[in-house]
Formats: sequence, C-alpha cells, structure tokens
Amino acid sequence: MANRLPADLLRRSPQEASRLLLMSYLDEIGRAQERLVNPADLEALHDFRVGLRRLRSCLRAYRPFVKGSVSGKVRSRLRSLTRETNAGRDTEVQLMWLRDQAASLAPHEAQGQGWLVGRLEGRRSMLVQATANVGRRFRKLESRLRPRLLTFELEVSSGTATVQPPFGEVAAELIRQYAQELCDSLDSVRHVADQSEAHATRIRAKRLRYLMEPLSPRLPRLKGYLKRLKALQNALGTLHDMQVMIQEMPNEDGAEGIRPGLAALRQRAQNSAESSLVEFQTTWTSLRAASFQKRIGAVADSLLRLSRGPAGHDPIETTDAPAPLVKSWAEAPSTTLTLETTPLPLRFPLQPRQRLR
Repeated sequence: MANRLPADLLRRSPQEASRLLLMSYLDEIGRAQERLVNPADLEALHDFRVGLRRLRSCLRAYRPFVKGSVSGKVRSRLRSLTRETNAGRDTEVQLMWLRDQAASLAPHEAQGQGWLVGRLEGRRSMLVQATANVGRRFRKLESRLRPRLLTFELEVSSGTATVQPPFGEVAAELIRQYAQELCDSLDSVRHVADQSEAHATRIRAKRLRYLMEPLSPRLPRLKGYLKRLKALQNALGTLHDMQVMIQEMPNEDGAEGIRPGLAALRQRAQNSAESSLVEFQTTWTSLRAASFQKRIGAVADSLLRLSRGPAGHDPIETTDAPAPLVKSWAEAPSTTLTLETTPLPLRFPLQPRQRLR
C-alpha cells in the first residue's frame, strides 16, 4: 500500500486499525480511478480492481469491528462494481495473450488470430465508457463511505467490562482461520475442468494474502509467504484465463480462412491451462500445504507476541521464538476495567493526519 500506516497499528483497537486500513484502500482505489479515463493506461483497470478486492476483503475480515459504519447495501454496491469490471479485465488479458502468440503462428494461422483480435478490440472499445462509469460510481460511493469510517462508537456501561484484544491478536486468529480454509480447498482442484473449485481456491489465497500484506512491515517473514500466495494466484489465474479464452474460440465458429488459426490458438490455450494446473499441483502438494500451514501458524504466534508488547511503536520481528498458542482472540489474556459511569456512546474521530503517522 502506498499510504504509510501508523507504526503502532498492531496495538490499536481493531475498530480503529480496521478503519485506517479501509481508508488507505479507498485512497488506493481513488488513484487508480483517475487513470481509468486513459485508454492507453493498460494497468489502470487492473489496479482499480485490485484496490476493490483489498477493500472488500478487509471489510469481510473485520466486519464485526466496522459495524455501524458499513452497511450491507454498501457491500452489495462494491460487489456490483467489481463484477461490472470483469468483462473489461478478461478482454484486456485475452488481447495481451493473443498478441504474444502472433510471432510464432504459421502464416496460414495468422488470419484467425487477426480476426479474434479485431472482435475483442471492438468489445474493448464498447467497454471503455462502461468502465469509466464504474469509476464515477465508486467516487460517489466513496464520498458517503469515508465520513462514516472517520468515527466509531464505543459503548461504555457501568460495571466491569473486558477490554478487547489489540488489532494484532484479531489479525493473528484470522490468519490461522484463512490459512486453514485455503489448505482445505487445495485438493479440490484436480482437473482443468474444475473451474468453480479453482476459482474458490484462488479467492481463498487472495483473502489470506490481502490479510497479511499490511502486516508485512512488522513481520519480515511474511514477504516470503506473500510471494508463495502470489505464485498460487498466478497459476490458478492463468488456468482461469485460458478457460475463458477457449470459450472465445468455439470449434464451429468462423469462416474457412480463420479456422486453422482458431484451432491453433485453442490448442495453445489448452496446453497453457494444463501446464498451469501441473505447476499448481506440484507446488501445493498435501505435504507442502501442511508445512505452509504450520509455518503460517508460527507467524501468527509472532504476531501475538508483537501485539502484546509494551506501549509505543510496534517492534519489528527479530526472533522466531514461539508465542503461547491462542486458539481464539476471545481466549487471549485481557484486562478488566471497573467503570462507574452510566451507559454513554462515545465518538472517536480519526483525523486525516493521525492515519498517516
């Protein structure tokens, strides 16, 4: 993320830390949205979509802690914005792949490649305006969402209350949970035709990666795991892209002159899909997945240790000594406060300067 998050992020309350993350993602999406109007910027749509996915993953992970600020309607609209960019993203990926194939096609196959490029270019032109409209709708949604994230309410009541664990402990439990969900789904991807299984596994890998990304400055070990998750995403992403590409080239489509080219491209897409599947299965065998999950558990232990340290800036991890295992953040050691006040909602403003410290 481009925005610098507070140095003590792990020790802040989950309500405050999650909002700081969400606002940094809004900034990220906003910068990409400004570039959507430039058709020559081929990375703008990709960056816009990545920002939306990070925002939605953060909302999903920390949903209990942004209650009252983010409604179900807002989540639904964000989901719709993401879905409406799918066609544009698929078209851009397909055009790049087809152009990469051009140099190695035989002369009698070039006509089919050119015909398919022309069809996709026409589709892309029609989607440019639709993509720009999605960007404008995001800006309208952001103008309503950001003010709601700038404050949160904490209910203070008389009697004894249990202080919530810091953000780092909440994130540690989520990392364990997401890693378990990912490893449980790895064996479901067995064949090239397993599209729904591959998609679900890729989504789980993304959620775990997006959960860990903002924590990597405090935990240097995370960078290696983030690379592994990115490689998993790429392998399953290529599998998906080739599945979609093949659907653009039905066997009976086109005139006689373009059939050889379409047949050659179809076979190349099939070969690429199969290679991606082999790469995924080789890298994520059951033994390697088990080792990955165990190591992620050790990372979560380190996160717990860092979040329980003395007040001040979060220290950077310097040791691999395991922390006591906590199965749930609700079971973590807590402090109790005896309050002698009447029920009172308090509002804590998050100033722009504060979130950039």
